[in-house]
Amino acid sequence: MNTHSDLRIQFSALIPMTGSVMENGDLVIRDGLIHAIETRKAQPQESTVIDLSDHLLLPGFINAHCHLSLSCLKGKVPKTERFTDWVRALLKISADIPFMEKLAGIRAGAQEMLSSGVTTLADYISQAELFPEYAELPLRKILFLETLGFNANRVQYVCKEVEAILDSHASHRNAIFQFGLAPHAPYSVSPYLFKALKSLAQQRKLPFSCHVAEFPEEIRFLREGGGEMEAFLIERGVFDENWNPPETGVLQYLDSLDVLQDLVAVHLNHIESSDLELMQQHHTGAVFCPGSTQWFDRKKNLPLRKILNMGITAGLGTDSLASNESLNFLRELKIAEMLIPEISRMEWLEMATRGGAKILESTAGIIRPGAPADLIGFHLSSKPTRYEDIPFDKSRQHVDFSMIAGQQI
Repeated sequence: MNTHSDLRIQFSALIPMTGSVMENGDLVIRDGLIHAIETRKAQPQESTVIDLSDHLLLPGFINAHCHLSLSCLKGKVPKTERFTDWVRALLKISADIPFMEKLAGIRAGAQEMLSSGVTTLADYISQAELFPEYAELPLRKILFLETLGFNANRVQYVCKEVEAILDSHASHRNAIFQFGLAPHAPYSVSPYLFKALKSLAQQRKLPFSCHVAEFPEEIRFLREGGGEMEAFLIERGVFDENWNPPETGVLQYLDSLDVLQDLVAVHLNHIESSDLELMQQHHTGAVFCPGSTQWFDRKKNLPLRKILNMGITAGLGTDSLASNESLNFLRELKIAEMLIPEISRMEWLEMATRGGAKILESTAGIIRPGAPADLIGFHLSSKPTRYEDIPFDKSRQHVDFSMIAGQQI
């Protein structure tokens, strides 16, 4: 006899992201994990049953890149022609936001993600004092400590600070709260700090992420130096006068630093075909941010069809409300399809679940025995022609069921 108290979820259809659609079955949850997927049964005495027999179930969505702590900036940062002007505005406005307003923004942004099916959040954060607020969120979380430091003489200081933060907040870590490291970008982090942070991530077995090839000036700065990016760094008092441009592309530069292996590379709007071979070789993951791409009116975005064709894993992210109108993940899926229509809906769902989980080294994003019980559900009024169309329905703004680690949200 089963001595465990199982939870049994009856479903109409299930897309496990590991194989074909299953219909009219039961999903058995035990200790926060998927225990079994079975054909429909009469209710066993030891089971609690959730009747979703008129629902489609999916793995919860993985928001593979966000800056949730910037949610308080929604609608406040103007669009600018130059990326550096946008950063200036962001920094100025953010500095004047009261701490309690930041907390309120985090809560509201998290609720918007949860209601639209996000169950795992990969977030860039630079303020350790916000960790307690994140710890209260029901989301599964990977918090990437976002670091800056273009001047070579700051390497030791920054690394000690990062280690102190990790050690002092170790008590927050649990099954749904993990840390990662994120050097901000190749134009804001010195090559020495990049290598030191990668070494630290390897030592502590933490995921490693970075904004890569986001805008044209980043490419020009690394190839030639000078220009508006150097002027911005000088203005901020952080430029290293001893720095020389590597005179190469961004991916080649990161490869020369030995930091590409398993990197979670965000944006990748301005990369070349030769870069894809480097990504494939080093198992570099790609994160596409559709809503942010639309908000900035990017003229170029990552070559996603080629990325997928080469077997490179990709995920989806919302980025922040400083460069997006919403953190609604269903909206992201619809914008993604509009921007890159050659990608199939099942491929988008793969990126939104299993792909994002894979690049983050998470066991979520799939439905199979042993995987976390992170689930979302959509009510079905009738049987659709294709189940994968359901999340893309224009009328759907929210999911109808959500569960994280076996707990209904």
